[in-house]
Amino acid sequence: MTTRLAESTDHDDAVAVWRAANVARGRPPEAARVDRVRAKLGEPDAIVIVAVASGRVCGMLLAEPGRDLDGRGARVDGLCHISMVFVHPGRQGQGIGRLLLERLRTHMAALAGTRLQVWTGSGNERARRLYRRAGFAPSGRTALLEPGRTIEQFVLDL
Repeated sequence: MTTRLAESTDHDDAVAVWRAANVARGRPPEAARVDRVRAKLGEPDAIVIVAVASGRVCGMLLAEPGRDLDGRGARVDGLCHISMVFVHPGRQGQGIGRLLLERLRTHMAALAGTRLQVWTGSGNERARRLYRRAGFAPSGRTALLEPGRTIEQFVLDL
């Protein structure tokens, strides 16, 4: 198992992993959402990391420069926002998510990054456990996405 910064030729495979994970959790994405994710992976400031085993992408992470005002404001120096971490359903529970986060941590430290942040569903125990095991801590911030769907912010100082 290796992790690396993705090349543009990896983007379709990363989208496929993201899509498979969402289908497995009962949230199949619509075509418009798939197109938005593909576009996000191709943005110039996107940091896309893939996990590869036996020549196949089995995990993906998308991060981007952190912004003030919960993503609506100016860039915040040193802050990196993790937009998504997904592992193919057949490979979940094997530490791949943690490897992706560790690669991002190393990458951002080399770029003088100072903090990683991520939002995840308050009820998503698998993701919450992943972030805690990777050294993240709840910031105490929560937000309501829609009635009954609360998200929680986790942070890691580098």
